[in-house]
Amino acid sequence: MSIEFRDSGAVTIHENDSAELVEVATRIKALRDTAKQSSQYHGRELDAISRDPNLSDQGKKERTADLEAHHKTQRHAAMAQEKQIINDKITTLERRLDGFVGYSSENVMAFRDAQDRAESIEDADKAATVMARALRTNDTTLAHAIYRRAVNNGWAEASRAFAAQNPTVAALVKDVRTLEKLRDAGFNRAVAYM
Repeated sequence: MSIEFRDSGAVTIHENDSAELVEVATRIKALRDTAKQSSQYHGRELDAISRDPNLSDQGKKERTADLEAHHKTQRHAAMAQEKQIINDKITTLERRLDGFVGYSSENVMAFRDAQDRAESIEDADKAATVMARALRTNDTTLAHAIYRRAVNNGWAEASRAFAAQNPTVAALVKDVRTLEKLRDAGFNRAVAYM
């Protein structure tokens, strides 16, 4: 199957992207295609109402209002469904990311401590220094926490250092970031369902 999903410039997903992104794009594209067909049908119905010689002006207004209300409800439901698809995939990927740190109570506590330490880092240089040390000493929990902070803050050096040694995790984080951008592109979503 060939897919290139473009969300009005906010996000582009190609068929050679991860299976997770392609799955989301395929599902959203199907929703949007259905919405487009529904909008076309809606337009034809509005036209039929306006040309119906058996309806008074008041009758046309009432039928148009009913049709508009129904169409609006369908659009909002489709937009909510699309957002839910994205949120569900983000949750799945974040759980997979958490699995790299571990699920035992010791792992969870260690990761919370590492997150606290990562949160205290305020700049890219410090992040790169602490990341290098965490990678060198094989402190994977701290490295993961710093990586997430580095990605969120755009600290390229720390991000690259981690990604070089952990490409699978880096790919998952990249997918999460792509999906977050897609989820947060509310205006683009609204336009797609008009």
